[in-house]
Amino acid sequence: MHLGGQDGITAYNIEDNELWMRHVLTAFSQVTVAIYVFWKSWTWPDEKPLWKTTLLVFVPGMLKCFEKPWALKNASITSLTTMSSSVENVETNSLEAYVEAARQLWRQILAPNDVDRKPYTLFVDIVHSYDDRLRNMSYMVCNKGEAYDLVQSELSSVFDRLYTKERVFGYTPNYCGPTRLVINRARFGSMLRYLVAYLSVQAIGVFYTGNYSSYNSSDVKVTSILLWGTTALEYLIANVKPFLEWWGTNKFKLAWPNQVAQYNLIGYMTRNRRHKGIRKLAALLGCKDTLDQLWFMEPCWSSRDVTSLVYDHVRQGWRGYIRNTATYISFNNSRGQRTLEHEEHLELLVYIINRPFDETVLLWHLATDFCFHYMDVNIDDDIRAREMSRTSRQISNYLMYLLFVNPEMLMTGTRSNLFKTTYGDLKRMIRLDIIEEPALDERGITERILQEIRRTAPGEGGLIRDAFGLANALMGVGMEAAAARWRIIRGVWVEMLCFSAGRCRGYLHAKGLGKGGEYLSHVWLLLSRLGMETLAERLQRTEQPVLEIV
Repeated sequence: MHLGGQDGITAYNIEDNELWMRHVLTAFSQVTVAIYVFWKSWTWPDEKPLWKTTLLVFVPGMLKCFEKPWALKNASITSLTTMSSSVENVETNSLEAYVEAARQLWRQILAPNDVDRKPYTLFVDIVHSYDDRLRNMSYMVCNKGEAYDLVQSELSSVFDRLYTKERVFGYTPNYCGPTRLVINRARFGSMLRYLVAYLSVQAIGVFYTGNYSSYNSSDVKVTSILLWGTTALEYLIANVKPFLEWWGTNKFKLAWPNQVAQYNLIGYMTRNRRHKGIRKLAALLGCKDTLDQLWFMEPCWSSRDVTSLVYDHVRQGWRGYIRNTATYISFNNSRGQRTLEHEEHLELLVYIINRPFDETVLLWHLATDFCFHYMDVNIDDDIRAREMSRTSRQISNYLMYLLFVNPEMLMTGTRSNLFKTTYGDLKRMIRLDIIEEPALDERGITERILQEIRRTAPGEGGLIRDAFGLANALMGVGMEAAAARWRIIRGVWVEMLCFSAGRCRGYLHAKGLGKGGEYLSHVWLLLSRLGMETLAERLQRTEQPVLEIV
């Protein structure tokens, strides 16, 4: 029963699910060896109670050994793809018809459809039909207040499917609204768990009918403790957890973490000055790069706020911008252009957005910090500006975290070395090693950076000087009010967050769930539920947009 593994966890990485055949062979070898040992030590009927106890424990243990590879097989990419590959009759069979139907959903109040119960198909890059996407969107349109909780619940459900036995064998909570859970009691695994618990109890009863006076008393006590411990664990797994899920819903349901990881370039410089000894030790041990990736800023807990911004962004797109196939594709491809194009005095800044995406993230990250630390020193006097600057910097720091720590999820081809390269340029520019003030904070370092940029000749400074020019443009004509400036900065960051989420493979999102999950997966799943394209849907699309000539 111990070799059968935990019921809570079957895989630690998504690749483990593909090794189910190896676990089948392991189970066969374990069972074969156990049977051989039983045969060699068979003394029936001299010690009938002991052997009855042994068999009552061995049978459920053997079932548990084969349960794990079955769970792994059902969570493998091949199995999930096969189960999701059936072709259904659809009513909406073109992108043009889908866009028109989706626009109507956002313009009239309809009875919400039930949400799709198989979100894991997106995580294996399966393209949903237009009808499925419309059904999901109908629910989200009518239930904005539940959008965050719905996505959180679906992420937990996908994690259970890919990394535990819960979705394959156990009680499975399905989200059907804010306070309801549907418990599926028809699973074979549920009966298996009750059978294992029942046989464990019977084993204890049979064990105590025997006479073990000829055995060492310590061995008898240890055997008794193991039997009771095994029975208690199996009973708890089979009864308590399903009861809590059924009775507690929001109170006992495990919510997906709502934190957003953070990494800041100027903050990284400040930290390095504050902890020089630790960095020198890490360099001697050859693990400085690993330390940098693991030792990031304290995460923020504002994922609900950012989710609301993403929802409003998509809603405004469906209601005010998307008119046809071309504008739908354009909206999905926007990474700040729409926000800047609406500002007449910032139209020229669109060229900055059209740079490689990793450079754009780094450039706007620096410009955002320049505005916050130096140019908007009195931002606390404006409540709206302060709130928008907070969420803007949180998204900025999160995308910087992805750039440096998890670049493959930010976008294919992202160069994580840009972070260290720009850090080295800043360090040389302000001669950080010879600065005498040991307690220099982020604002002080920002002031020194801006002073040095002003001294450099035009054409020098590269990306850092471009970030300074961007910050100056945001402080220019028409940007006298801090709230107006931060509204634009926040709009660009929301677009870049959505752009990045839509260009990450579902497989990488599934892989990220096994490491604790990325907030980008939350945004990606939300965008899909709101009718936006995933990478798989974009690649599978056969229709090309027809640009309108105005």
